[in-house]
Amino acid sequence: MRKFRSYSLIALCILVLISGVSSAQSRRDAQVQPEKLMDAIGVKPGMVIGEAGAGEGYFTFKLSRRVGETGRVYANDIVERVLKVIENRCEREGITNITTILGKVDDPLFPEGALDMIFMISAFHDFEKKVKWLNNVKPYLKPGATLVIVEMDPDKLGRSSGHLMTKDEILETVKKSIFKLDRIETFLPTHNIYIYKLD
Repeated sequence: MRKFRSYSLIALCILVLISGVSSAQSRRDAQVQPEKLMDAIGVKPGMVIGEAGAGEGYFTFKLSRRVGETGRVYANDIVERVLKVIENRCEREGITNITTILGKVDDPLFPEGALDMIFMISAFHDFEKKVKWLNNVKPYLKPGATLVIVEMDPDKLGRSSGHLMTKDEILETVKKSIFKLDRIETFLPTHNIYIYKLD
């Protein structure tokens, strides 16, 4: 009986954990509306995308599904532990179109001439050497490739920026690099989408 209670308690804890993760993912999905976001930036089957600051892969797997078997996602981060989370899930689910890349603080180390797009979500504000990082990615891009930065907008949140970047701060920072603003999409409730081309 005692063993049964122990198993029941473990099962309950697992259910609570799964429920919490699912709830957090649902909230995040409501904020960034992944399918609409990918439509807006033009993610299509067959594309090769470098995701910078991928973390544990919240958006990596969404990109992977969209680009399909003929495409590829290079998931970059500077923390090896989070890339292991992505690798383990790929192995568990048989996903073969994601490759993880351990980068440097000023260089993502993507494959040269491979990328149709560099994408990052809720990551740019944490970069230590933003302009140098941006200037170092040119060799990895195909002609006509885009840079997409998705960041929370403190004005939409109705509070001070804290560790986030304001819209003006993002624009001024990227202006110092090799990229030129193409457009800003503002339809998301809490984030803005900044789309750039090489200058």
